[in-house]
Amino acid sequence: MNPLTLTRLTKMPVADWADPRDVTYHFWKHTKKGDLLFFDTPEQDAAAIAALNAKLAELPAMLKGENCSSVNSWGWGMDDVLLLAWLRRLTCIKGVDFPQPVAAYLSGVGKQVVDYKKHAV
Repeated sequence: MNPLTLTRLTKMPVADWADPRDVTYHFWKHTKKGDLLFFDTPEQDAAAIAALNAKLAELPAMLKGENCSSVNSWGWGMDDVLLLAWLRRLTCIKGVDFPQPVAAYLSGVGKQVVDYKKHAV
């Protein structure tokens, strides 16, 4: 996890974050590990989102499945399971721009991947 998602995820409408004690524990755990919880300035946050968007722009070329439906040319695999979890986490960040093939990849699994875009902060 990184400063773009650590605090934003706790603001998503998920039962895990309904109890303030769970949020407190989440922050305590990551602080104890030395994780950076948030950026010092809005400009740093915006720069990180811009860098993330640049990396996301590179992702369509890595989707090798038919119609960008999977990471590997032979179809679904563990790579997709891992990537989808990371991409889902990024939907909580306002200002993230998912290229069309990546958005299609995310929506291709239907309701199995929760989309936080309407709650993004």
